[in-house]
Amino acid sequence: MKLRYLLILLLLTLPMAGCFYSREIAQTRRDLERQYPGAHFDREVVVSLGPGSLRALGWIAGLVPEDEPQMASSYLREISRIKVGVYKTDYLPNLNDFDPPSMDRFRRDGWEMAVKTQEDDEVVWVLYKERDGAVRDLYAIVLSEDELVLARVKGHLDRLLEKVMEDQIYLRDLTNVEF
Repeated sequence: MKLRYLLILLLLTLPMAGCFYSREIAQTRRDLERQYPGAHFDREVVVSLGPGSLRALGWIAGLVPEDEPQMASSYLREISRIKVGVYKTDYLPNLNDFDPPSMDRFRRDGWEMAVKTQEDDEVVWVLYKERDGAVRDLYAIVLSEDELVLARVKGHLDRLLEKVMEDQIYLRDLTNVEF
């Protein structure tokens, strides 16, 4: 019964806390289509979770008396916004021709490439931005023949990474399993 009330509360809270469409993600998709003529991506879902939504999710996760939800609750305290867009790929030119980090929007805003991985049918770029000597923003772009996924995470990402590393050590010691 308690869980039902929590879910109702969550459903009422999320729309008021910033769980809406992200113009930034949609604009990035449009920029990709303009930069690469012929590329076309159809929206499946675009979501933006703000501080209120993330606090609510962290609070709910914190109510679960198990290690993993407690860790998730701790992680969410370090994140201030998450924006995600998932698009179905209708047409895609050669993946070797795609280089989103070279686009004006990323160069102009000071994004740096952290990682690029490429397989036969998929390319992943992870970009980051620093502010005050710390990583505050990550932008991931995953592109395959089937879909385009755009995700931006804002917050205290250095502290988040420290927590994840501490928890991996804790879980490894607890379970004797290497991660």
